[in-house]
Amino acid sequence: MHAPLRFLLPLLISVHLNAAETPGGPVELAAPSSLRTGTLLREKREVRVPEGKGRMQKSNSASDFFCRFVQSVNLVRRVLGPDTEEVQVREMVCELVNYNGPAPQPAEQAGPLVGKNLRLRKSDGKWKCALVGGRPTAEQQKFLNDLAFTRLLLEIPEACLINQTHKAGESWKVSINESSGKNFGAVIAKEIECTLTAVDERPDGPQATVHIVGTFTMERPMNYLSRIEVAFDITLVRRLSDMLDVSTKISGSLKNTAQVNDADGKAAQLILELPYTLVRTQAIERKER
Repeated sequence: MHAPLRFLLPLLISVHLNAAETPGGPVELAAPSSLRTGTLLREKREVRVPEGKGRMQKSNSASDFFCRFVQSVNLVRRVLGPDTEEVQVREMVCELVNYNGPAPQPAEQAGPLVGKNLRLRKSDGKWKCALVGGRPTAEQQKFLNDLAFTRLLLEIPEACLINQTHKAGESWKVSINESSGKNFGAVIAKEIECTLTAVDERPDGPQATVHIVGTFTMERPMNYLSRIEVAFDITLVRRLSDMLDVSTKISGSLKNTAQVNDADGKAAQLILELPYTLVRTQAIERKER
């Protein structure tokens, strides 16, 4: 063998073997959060149902309709512990309209919690949102329930990534909150598959992009006589230095079957089928000392 080739061949073999390896090693996706008590988080979130379908089923008749829902909020959250936060509602824009025929023009307006201070607390695996310094009106309570439910939905990625360490490109399945009986108000998830699609270096440290798909059911959410079935497709970007999800996008469908009273006060069944998207960004505003 020619002398230069004899020395070059081991180098070429080494380069080939290294190129075949997955770049980067495994990363821990759910270490304990390093967000200290007093940390202020700026969160922007929007939930949108562009066109849902509804049916009011009575004993001898049924009526169908369409619905549109938008809720956009700008929040400042102060971390008080792993399960408690103070929340300032800086902005809230909402719309909920039911219609038949062509969709009406958008009529979004300020929500009833703008400028309010809230307390968000987790107890027995469920989030509750309360108004600080006063008793909420019936309308405000509905929006408090919405915020608590959305927080529960956004917690699904956290539950899926607990104790997970993987390399970019790896996929795995998880099970959360499996129950043999009915646990009212709890998420019962199944068929969840996760993929660590990438780990990228950013100016503020490495960030992992994770894709999660699955379904869950819930009996009596927020103590309503209803059952929901949710399919979700999640893409999130998690900063690994503090485990903060800097951006999250969830899309999917929600089916809600509820026992209600109609306009005449008679018992009826309400069925809603809602395609939805939920987009959230988070950033640390500052850390109080």
